[in-house]
Amino acid sequence: MRKFLIGMLATVAMTSAAAAQGFPDKPVRLVTPYAPGGSHSLHAGVITSLAEAHLGQPLISVIRPGGGGAIAASEIAAGQADGYVLLFGDPTINSLRPQIEALSYKVDDFVPIARINYSPAVFVAGADAPFSDLKGMVEYAKANPNKLVYSSDNVNGFTYVAFELLKKASGTEMKGIQFGGGGPAIAQVIGGHTMAYAGDPALVVDHITSGKVKPICVTDLERHPTVPDVPTCKEAGQDIVWQFWRGILVKNGTPQDVIDKLRDAFKKISDDEGFRKLIASIRSSVNYLDGPEFAELLEREQADLKAMAENLKQ
Repeated sequence: MRKFLIGMLATVAMTSAAAAQGFPDKPVRLVTPYAPGGSHSLHAGVITSLAEAHLGQPLISVIRPGGGGAIAASEIAAGQADGYVLLFGDPTINSLRPQIEALSYKVDDFVPIARINYSPAVFVAGADAPFSDLKGMVEYAKANPNKLVYSSDNVNGFTYVAFELLKKASGTEMKGIQFGGGGPAIAQVIGGHTMAYAGDPALVVDHITSGKVKPICVTDLERHPTVPDVPTCKEAGQDIVWQFWRGILVKNGTPQDVIDKLRDAFKKISDDEGFRKLIASIRSSVNYLDGPEFAELLEREQADLKAMAENLKQ
């Protein structure tokens, strides 16, 4: 029996090594866990358009919305650990929600491959909203509790957290309506159905430029280069910092050789001059972190976001 088990383990090890050596020998899928039209799908489109030259196989963009990103994350966590399905993750589905919600996956079900970039949220108001800056927005909310209706994404999502931080800092009551993603959410503001939104610069800057929405403030330590005339929220009177990364993660248990090949490919993608130009064309940038540095960031972030969630409940 002992010899049989040793033989079985050796066979499994040899099979895994062979699979890793040939990786990838078919297309790889990059799963965006949100509805199309948001910042994730915009970035995924850029990444997948140039990936084949560095990965050796096509990288196919797959949109799998639902549950605020939890459905895609759960399916990948329950799937094969072979490196052929990647999660395009972020702080909410990989660091915040698994710690404070009863989800079917945990923070350690994924191995970080590469952080592509990060961005703050830009608060915006509808063109016809009765306020045009953060001071006016807070004053309106205080004078009209729960009358300021804003577009949100999902519970504990990017926009949701941004507004929870604003409400906590300003002592106001506002009403959020969840639309499942940035694309549908900003459309409701432009259409005049809601008054405000907070989203990625890649999603809102063109609408600011066209006058469809009014800029309010940026949730970062510094002003954003795509909207240099828009103040940080701290400059505008509320000390709010909320940064949102986008990164590539794979299921825990994936062979190390496969992880190394994916890390190498995404490093080359991030260094590609054409990739950087395309990222700039969607009002974004590259802020690359390799797997080990990305893992250190996640460890710190998970502790910070858990503490933030507990503070918001008080």
